[in-house]
Amino acid sequence: MLIKKINYIIMACVLVIGVALGACIMCLPSSSADTSGFSAENAAGYLKEISKKPHSVFDEENHEEVRQYLLTTLRDMGYEVEEHNWTPEEHGFSDNLSPEGLLDEDRPVEYDVKNLWVKIPGKSDTGMLIMAHYDSRGHATRTGEIPGSYGAADDGYGVSVLLEIARLYKDVPQSALENSIYLCFADAEETGMYGSKLEAMHNETLKNNVNFVMNVEARGVKGPVYMFETSTNNRNVIRLYKNADMPFAYSLATAVYTVMPNFTDFTSMLEIGKAGINFAVLDNLYYYHTPEDNFSNINKNSLQHYGSQIMPIIKEYTTNAAYSDMDYFEAGEDSVFFNILPTVMAVYTETAGIVFAVLAALLFAAAAFFLVKKGKIRLKHTLIAVGVIFAAMLGAAAFGFVLSYLVALIGGVPWKLTYIRVPLSGIPFALSLIVVLGLLLWFAIRKNGKNSFFKWEYLTAGAFISLLLALITTFALVGASFLFLWPAVLASIVMLVNAFTGNYYIGHALMSLCSLVILLLNVPILYSLLLAVTTGGLLAVNLLFVVALAIMIPVALAQKDLTIKKAAE
Repeated sequence: MLIKKINYIIMACVLVIGVALGACIMCLPSSSADTSGFSAENAAGYLKEISKKPHSVFDEENHEEVRQYLLTTLRDMGYEVEEHNWTPEEHGFSDNLSPEGLLDEDRPVEYDVKNLWVKIPGKSDTGMLIMAHYDSRGHATRTGEIPGSYGAADDGYGVSVLLEIARLYKDVPQSALENSIYLCFADAEETGMYGSKLEAMHNETLKNNVNFVMNVEARGVKGPVYMFETSTNNRNVIRLYKNADMPFAYSLATAVYTVMPNFTDFTSMLEIGKAGINFAVLDNLYYYHTPEDNFSNINKNSLQHYGSQIMPIIKEYTTNAAYSDMDYFEAGEDSVFFNILPTVMAVYTETAGIVFAVLAALLFAAAAFFLVKKGKIRLKHTLIAVGVIFAAMLGAAAFGFVLSYLVALIGGVPWKLTYIRVPLSGIPFALSLIVVLGLLLWFAIRKNGKNSFFKWEYLTAGAFISLLLALITTFALVGASFLFLWPAVLASIVMLVNAFTGNYYIGHALMSLCSLVILLLNVPILYSLLLAVTTGGLLAVNLLFVVALAIMIPVALAQKDLTIKKAAE
């Protein structure tokens, strides 16, 4: 009886620890007032001035006040600031948005575009560009948006981060920097990324001397800062990003973002072949592009997280002469990367990912073969289990769609797969997961009581589905492959060990590790997916949840069986 209690305690601990550590991956640093390093408290002082008034390109006086504040602040730090200004006649843009958010593709843009450019010189003119846009949102083009944002997060966060970087480097001698830093405060991002487009077209320094770009953006107002986008063939880019403190990035996000219709100033840099990375907070979309994006709603811990990631990257880049090579970031492949523990990232190349996938397929085939040979699973029933899990995936996805559609209907907004703005979106998210989990547990417990083969047949089926998804994504969307590959590998190891031994301790350890890794991967990813694509993404969230549970539930049942056998000895 005692061993049963211990077993349940261990299983509960694995669950609690997995969920807690998965949530801690998204934890933030505390804001710092220490001005010897990046200080969110100091950056908030800049931000307070920037976000006093709405300052879109349509709020001409307020917009100019922010520009003059930036000019004065940078000059007071001792910088020479280049003003890159273009009149309507010079830039010639059309696709004009009105203050009401109406688009007239033939009407010329009637306002000047004015960027600010600062160089922090190093021994080499080769440098990294750090950019943010200083205009706020003045119009509404999507449901839920309200004209008149104060731009505190979008993109006051980015602008204040750049000013804090400028403060920290203002007294650093050129001789102490191997490479240069360029800062760009871009204009008119919200109406068409016009400022960054003009730099890409006309800035010879950008074209000839910049080999790495960091764009600092915001969509929500709080939560962890995601490094959510990279340039293609990002192997060397990720090597540099790994220097970040408290890194928070998933190649799943960067892979998915490449096929989504979203754009930032970073897009303009990608179009001219620049390597780099893009940052943003995502939490609380409800304030995004509304007057609620104001100073009273900022989160200084989120602001500190920008600095935690960005400053070590700058230090590495500016103190290592290897980055002086303009071709340094050229690479022939992408990296797969993900947070596996708080502050800990796993990184390997696309080529390594292919090797891992092939080895995983061989491992699974061996495990399944020996389970069949030793009579622990029946092939026909295992194939039926594969069909049942696929049906569960489709059913859960359909439920997620229906629930998100009802949420949109009740909220009075149109349903979209990637953009449903409603308050309290965490409620349908939690409800959806509880319903899916409850139904799958009911099915598993009911079937397991009638069929001694159930747990191993369904674990084999769940591992097969994860492996299949891993193989598909390895060759079609490599950044997403890790989410399926490592659960499949660990499940296959559990299967293989069970085929040869029923050892309680080895089995328990491997099964606990399998469940723990699945939780560490899925807890932050499923929540982040909700933030990124909003309630409309419940379809995808539920589908991925079923894939994870298709391994975790049979593993839990197998652990229970091991304990019963041990207690009977």
